[in-house]
Amino acid sequence: MKKILIIEDDTVLRENTAEFIKGQNFEVFMAEDGLVGVQQTLKHLPDLILCDISMPNMNGYDFYKTIKQIKATSTIPLVFFSARTENEDIRAGMQLGADDYITKPFSLYELLRVINTRLAKYDRLEQIHDEKFHALINHATIGIYIYQNGKFIFYNTPLANIFGYDYDDFSSVNFEELLDDKYSDKTKILNNFDRCLKDSESSISVKFEAIHKTSNTVFVELFGSLITYNGLPSIVGNVTKLYPENPAPFIFKHTKGIPAKLTNRELEVLELICKGKSTLETSQALCLGQRTIETYRASLLEKTESKNIAELIMYAIRYRLIIIE
Repeated sequence: MKKILIIEDDTVLRENTAEFIKGQNFEVFMAEDGLVGVQQTLKHLPDLILCDISMPNMNGYDFYKTIKQIKATSTIPLVFFSARTENEDIRAGMQLGADDYITKPFSLYELLRVINTRLAKYDRLEQIHDEKFHALINHATIGIYIYQNGKFIFYNTPLANIFGYDYDDFSSVNFEELLDDKYSDKTKILNNFDRCLKDSESSISVKFEAIHKTSNTVFVELFGSLITYNGLPSIVGNVTKLYPENPAPFIFKHTKGIPAKLTNRELEVLELICKGKSTLETSQALCLGQRTIETYRASLLEKTESKNIAELIMYAIRYRLIIIE
């Protein structure tokens, strides 16, 4: 059941709208102003927010600016509604990145149409992102992973094989189980993963000795970059096997250099692509038109000689975000 948050200071309108939406098989939460709206948003992480503009304590514009600064809530679609009809007010709301704008009074069935349209669009974007990540995961030769909460939530067969496992067997293995204090600084490695997930470091690289399924040692090199996947902070990257005679010590380092052939604007677009942002979301974040973003995306694919977005992400991991010493 999809969750809808209604932020409206008019008690009658708020409760009547909530009652109607509940009857359409949605889970509904309510807030009487922007401040309470922020609390409810963080508590329930709704799938869509309906927000009035003129409210006490915190108006709709300030509410939206606030949740856009919070990673967990920044991509939640929002529809403004207000009695205001001036073009300036509508434009102000849309420039903030709102998905739609409804003027009061409105028909509840008109509102329902907008809700269904926006949720369907968001679901399509999520599906596209999932397909891109699956394309990345299913790479035939490179060990690829997406890491969340101590586990590889997605991985491909080459990654499992590096550690001696079949694809199905590897699903039950936690990342920590691959580390051993006898071979590597387990605590340091795990702490650096945690720091990356908390956004204090945007990328990591490490060389370490891991535990093979046979209990032997395997020397590996791991790259990772912070992204948002399914609404949660995650690390996407790849793992390669090193020769035992050259097990260089692991080093965590944040990239300070950039590829010479990419412009600063292209790097900004590339960063948002790595975070799973759509063309629309990227255009809103950078205040550029969607056609301009598409041009940058095409340029990035051409300059990096990437066939698709999955290969572009791998390029970002290898050359934009990570350096090895």
